[in-house]
Amino acid sequence: MKFSTRGLNGLEGCYLQSMQRIEVITLLVILNGLGMTPCGAQNLVQNGSFEQYTICPEFTGYVSYASGWQNLYTNSADYYNRCQTNLVAGVPFNTAGFQEPADGDGYVGMGTTFPGFSSYREMVGRELVTSLQAGVPVCISFRVAVGGFGSWNGNSANLTAKGVGVRFFNDFPADWPAYLYPNDAALALDVVPTDTAIWYTVSGTYTPDSAYTHIAIANFYADSLSEITILDSTGYGILSASYVFIDDVRVSEDLTYCGATNIPSHYGTSSFVRVFPQPFSDRFQVELGRPSKGELNWTLLDATGRIVLRGSERSSVDHFEVLTGRVPAAAYAIALMDDAGAFAPLRLLSVSP
Repeated sequence: MKFSTRGLNGLEGCYLQSMQRIEVITLLVILNGLGMTPCGAQNLVQNGSFEQYTICPEFTGYVSYASGWQNLYTNSADYYNRCQTNLVAGVPFNTAGFQEPADGDGYVGMGTTFPGFSSYREMVGRELVTSLQAGVPVCISFRVAVGGFGSWNGNSANLTAKGVGVRFFNDFPADWPAYLYPNDAALALDVVPTDTAIWYTVSGTYTPDSAYTHIAIANFYADSLSEITILDSTGYGILSASYVFIDDVRVSEDLTYCGATNIPSHYGTSSFVRVFPQPFSDRFQVELGRPSKGELNWTLLDATGRIVLRGSERSSVDHFEVLTGRVPAAAYAIALMDDAGAFAPLRLLSVSP
């Protein structure tokens, strides 16, 4: 997303290398024997986790730096990778949000709706390893995380929407405005994502009607069908758009290949952890759905990655209060870890007391 990054260049932080355990909600769009990934399965989407790159991204709008991927239509979708240490295109904290990758060190991001600019869509695509076969079903899966509460409020989306998905092509359209919107996809997210702490997994099967050679990822549905919903009501994010991160894209003729994950979960879904009130003034409460395993350590970080506060709580705690005192009104993140590992990081906002 090509917006100004003024004021962010050179910001470096200490990132949460331990925050690799990510909560995943699986959306089984079509149940068709989806299971664990067999070792010999072939992903027809090369570099589907956006790990390989030609240049480490420094700013937004450079999906083409991810090897083999193209920035289609608006040429404004974004590439994020842990190789970058700034708060614009780095991982996990960047201009569009705070998210550890679902797999590896990189992911892409794109705007999925822009109210007032109904024909504008950000999208990425690439050539498949081998073409699909007409009439031969394939499995498809990809992971979606919601953007918002990023390092700069001007690039922090305050909306969310359903609809991001996959379409296949023999050649990408020469005239995207004329092509949009088909209001159809081989597979798409059919719920409105609202939890910025987790990855949603969208998985299903598709039977192609042609020997398609290319894949594209975008919201191929008009705004009127995307259920645009307010995500950030705090006033922090001022980008009137919906935005998602995409990772771990898979297409295979082995129908057991898609949707599997080797990422360990911590206590199931992120709904077991909440922080309130939002925004906070001089203190906030952290509530866990079940007692922690061993001592619970927490760290509060500001938008530059600087540690603002840190502390620990007794074993088997299920809620506690953090007294922050007078901290600047801004966006923060709290990292939680116990003997079982790291929780998904939680974002929160402060206002002047």
